Amino acid sequence: MNSTKSNLANKNKNKRSIFKNDLSQLFKLISEKRGFFALILATLVAQLSITYYVSENVKIEDEKNETKDANKFNPKLIGAYIAVFVLILILAFITMPPWLKFILFSLFSGAFGIILGYRESGLDPNIVKSALVGTGSIFVAMFAFGVALIASGIKLGLTFGLGLLFALLFLTILSIVQFFIAKSSLLKKILVIGSLMLFSLYIMFDTNSILQRNYNGDFITASLDYYLDIINIFISLLNVNELGDLGD
Repeated sequence: MNSTKSNLANKNKNKRSIFKNDLSQLFKLISEKRGFFALILATLVAQLSITYYVSENVKIEDEKNETKDANKFNPKLIGAYIAVFVLILILAFITMPPWLKFILFSLFSGAFGIILGYRESGLDPNIVKSALVGTGSIFVAMFAFGVALIASGIKLGLTFGLGLLFALLFLTILSIVQFFIAKSSLLKKILVIGSLMLFSLYIMFDTNSILQRNYNGDFITASLDYYLDIINIFISLLNVNELGDLGD
């Protein structure tokens, strides 16, 4: 009996010591990467500021007399979409010095600002503010969750990342189907809610990954990952407002 109690006490002691060691390693890891995280967040704030400034100051022509939807067949908007597509491919696949990558990232953020400017046009400012607050809250919560996973010894690896990628591809296919083939209100709801959940998980995954991986000082790539997560969550929250207006 005494032997059994002794064994249980040793196991509990080992668990406590392991947990304490994990926390100490986590604090050490965060301390080692605090400079890297500072650069990531500084770049992220700069790029989001560019996007916000452009979205607030882009001049949207009044085309209500020419078309029912000013977002369709607009040269400025189409040019912004093309720029976003080309720039993201360049940033993702071409190696370049940090200063050039930052400039291209800034151009990408500006182009996205034009898209958001058109997306926000006609919306109640309170809806936009609510989406901004919601996006910030989700980012903080999922960032903390990603750190907590590392503290618990859970490291999200390639399998989890591939799962998110396949989910993103699935949502992309559904978006194409919904836009060109089936104008379904149910499909629209699935896309909006699915996108919101997916990019929230991406924040958690990116945080977990940054704490694990060696980016070799490439803070711009890490910042771009967060930027895309935040922008897509913001757009999803704007779209949530439209769910009640969909056909029943």
